[in-house]
Order: sequence, then C-alpha cells, then structure tokens
Amino acid sequence: MRDFDEAQTPLMRSAVMALLDEAMVRVALDKVNAGREVQREVLAVDMNLSFMKPAVGPLLATAQVVGGGKTMCFCEAQLRNAQGDLVAQAMGTYRAQRH
Repeated sequence: MRDFDEAQTPLMRSAVMALLDEAMVRVALDKVNAGREVQREVLAVDMNLSFMKPAVGPLLATAQVVGGGKTMCFCEAQLRNAQGDLVAQAMGTYRAQRH
C-alpha cells in the first residue's frame, strides 16, 4: 500500500483532461450564448491534450476562444502550477446546440 500526500501527488491524467475541458466549455458557452435569450449548450467534437510536467500542488486552468463561427468554437486551454510553469495544454472544438 502507498500513502498519498495530496500536495505532492500528481493529478491523474484524466483529472487534468477534465479541468482543461471544463475551462474550454465555459469560454465556449460564453461565446455561443452571448446576446442570446435562449441558451445553448456545447458538445465536445475534438480535444487534443499535451502534458508537459507533473500536475502537483495548486493549479490554475485558463482558456480562451481562438476561432469559430455561429455553431463551432475553437478553444485553447492551459494548466499552470503555482510557479507559473505550463503543466498541460489543450486544444478543443465544441459545437453549439439547443438544450
């Protein structure tokens, strides 16, 4: 059996993917719903993820929309550690649809 210290144990890859996906979903929703009365949701069409360092300690995920149109959104996201080092980055494509 192995003891885990949360502050020193790297996040699992699936958790890193979920953090970056959630960051991109939020900015994609902001874009596709800007100025709309009827809100839409977004579905992931594609996601590419690169890991640079172990995801240890406090982490900050940021994302931005880099392109797209009325129904498609192209996003990028970064995950950084407390020192500001890039831990992982992702690119994703999201499609808007009605609820």
